[in-house]
Amino acid sequence: MIAAIFCVWFGLSLLPKRKPACLRFAEKVSGGIIPEGAEEYCRKLTWLWFAVLLALSLTSVFAYFLHLRIFCCLSIVVIPLLLFFEKKYRDKRFVVTFHTSGSTGKSKEIVKTFESLAKEVAMHRDYYRRNYDLKGAKMLSTIDPGHMYGTLWRVMLPKALSLPVDEEIILTPESLLAKMSEAEKVFLVTTPSFLERFTSYAEEYSIPKNTIEIVTSGAPLSASTEKRTAEIFGVVPRQIFGSTETGGVAWKRGGEVAHVFDGVKVWLEEGRLTVKSPFSFRNPYRMGDGAVIAADGRTFSLSGRLDRLVKINEERVNLAEMEAKIRELGYRDAAVVAIEGKRGATLGVVLVGEKKSTIELRKEMQKVFPKGTLPKKYRFVKELPRNNQGKVVMSTIVEILNEKTFTFTGDEHFFQGHFPEGKILPGVMQLKLAVDRCEELLGRSISLKAVKKMKFVSVIQPGDEVRLKTAFKGESEMSYEFYKGDTLCASGVLAF
Repeated sequence: MIAAIFCVWFGLSLLPKRKPACLRFAEKVSGGIIPEGAEEYCRKLTWLWFAVLLALSLTSVFAYFLHLRIFCCLSIVVIPLLLFFEKKYRDKRFVVTFHTSGSTGKSKEIVKTFESLAKEVAMHRDYYRRNYDLKGAKMLSTIDPGHMYGTLWRVMLPKALSLPVDEEIILTPESLLAKMSEAEKVFLVTTPSFLERFTSYAEEYSIPKNTIEIVTSGAPLSASTEKRTAEIFGVVPRQIFGSTETGGVAWKRGGEVAHVFDGVKVWLEEGRLTVKSPFSFRNPYRMGDGAVIAADGRTFSLSGRLDRLVKINEERVNLAEMEAKIRELGYRDAAVVAIEGKRGATLGVVLVGEKKSTIELRKEMQKVFPKGTLPKKYRFVKELPRNNQGKVVMSTIVEILNEKTFTFTGDEHFFQGHFPEGKILPGVMQLKLAVDRCEELLGRSISLKAVKKMKFVSVIQPGDEVRLKTAFKGESEMSYEFYKGDTLCASGVLAF
């Protein structure tokens, strides 16, 4: 009887100008957002269900009159099997591929089902419908829609909420202020690094008090930036904790306690936060974070990253803890990485702050690094390089540390006899420096066969601090670039 009722419902939904039953269900689950090809798939699936339910209904009728009662229960087996295999097929067909940020290691490719994204969006949609008056609101965003955070919050959620979204990715505080002044209400989706920049000099501007929500994710938001943001905008940011792998796990608004999202379960395995979630690409998934979880399992406090624990000269070093301790020394920011070498791993540090000599740095670092683990390489930069999610990418930090730096006095022999009217570093010497660096990195001599794409853009003079940036292009080529600050001076490719 039940099969017959559903058979009629599915059949009627297939009439002209009607929406197929499976499409209605998909739109309800996903908040009205469906992937390309899903409409046709849902129409065919509705036909399949109609045919199966019709066959089950007719089979049950004949079985009843023929007293073959066992066949009346056929739907108990057929329907669950069909649901199971259809979901398996759907999860393989409708997928989205993301790449992790690379903030704690190499970037990884993560394949997630569209259904998991849709469920996460639906959860946030219901939250904002219950708690916010979004009439007249416009979403402004500083994030790239190509990352999962951007896809969910900048593309899918506005559509689910019927919320207009500004198409421009906001890159500067001035641009944000201009957009805010044009909007009735502002729903801001951003990153901790953008809020830190904005709040650092917000006193210079008159800021409209029309922000109804600020959502941030990607990295921890410092207590000072959170407080300053609340003072400026009148809104305490809502921080979303999660990852590309797990999706959203929890949220917090002020304080240290994070609230686990409905449908998500968390526990500890080997000290690591472990997640089972309808939004995760794999269940269960063990994260790289330590945590203290409340007895009811619905709230927790993070206790630091555990996947940044490395071993240097038999000493265990937590890179995240070291960065925090370096900042306590008075540096505005710091990034510590482990660099693999022939004799094992060594540490390198990129610093934002007042430039100091290596001797001064080593004395300071002895206060925070365990004995035998002092960093071997140091570099100073104006700002740590961050991606569109506001995260520091460790591979970029390694590149900075591997750069060779030079400062010439002008008394070197290779300046003599060249360009009498003004001392300029000769191109042939630049080439020798590049070859020397190549041999240093390879640990062997090379036989130079050719130099390709050689360009000279800006002169290098005595007193200039020059950076040599290199990258291997296969087994027999290495590109090189000489920089003076951010200005490219020369480049080329060595073939050997």
